[in-house]
Amino acid sequence: MGEVGGTGGTMTGGACLLIHGFGGAPFEMEPLAVALSEAGVEAHVITLPGHDATLEDFEATCFDDWARHADECYRDLEARAGRVVVVGLSMGGTLALHLGCRFRPAGVVALAAPVFLYRAVPFVMQDWRLPFVGLLKRVRRRWPVPCRKPEATAVAPWRGYDGVMALPQLHSLIKGMGQVERELPLLVAPLLLMHARGDRTVPVENALHIARRVTSDDVCVRLFGLADRVAGHHLITTHRESRSFVAREVVSFTQRALSQNCKK
Repeated sequence: MGEVGGTGGTMTGGACLLIHGFGGAPFEMEPLAVALSEAGVEAHVITLPGHDATLEDFEATCFDDWARHADECYRDLEARAGRVVVVGLSMGGTLALHLGCRFRPAGVVALAAPVFLYRAVPFVMQDWRLPFVGLLKRVRRRWPVPCRKPEATAVAPWRGYDGVMALPQLHSLIKGMGQVERELPLLVAPLLLMHARGDRTVPVENALHIARRVTSDDVCVRLFGLADRVAGHHLITTHRESRSFVAREVVSFTQRALSQNCKK
């Protein structure tokens, strides 16, 4: 069984599963866990395999491992809580979508979630190397990238693998996103999509694409701007301009989804 870490809430008959992003840690979901718990929703934050550990641990895993662990945690929580709302940030949002396609959660929240990082039509590409990751990983498994600047971390706190990109893991993510994109018509649960304009990690076009592809008749898309110019607009759960707004939206959606399912 997958293990979940939870914050106590007073609501019975439902819970929320929180999934962090690629190379990150549960830290980025803690503001949501606290907000949900304070609102009476039982919140469980998982740690994906290879994350919040050493880089070598991370390099021993791939998207299939992360998806499998999310599946196990979902089944475990559903067996104990009954109804589950799944919330994920970035790749965690991709996994939340995957769970929404594979199971029947009470609701799904995808925050800055990708099902693609680049596209030819319409053209979307933030780094020309992305289409060649499958080849580049054979030449260099670790690609150096700039470390986060202290001023960016002050605006949008984050904890994870910094200063290097593990190319085999990135390639597995790209392939996994393609798989999830193909699954999207299977998603019928209520869906909340949130994305900051100017996100320099995951193109904002993902949100509208996901909304068009799912079968759910309850889809809410929240696109918003941030004044900040240093933190990249991606870590919307911890960003000082968006974290309170995102937490309120997630809590409201979760309470509504669990309440609606309770009446069925």
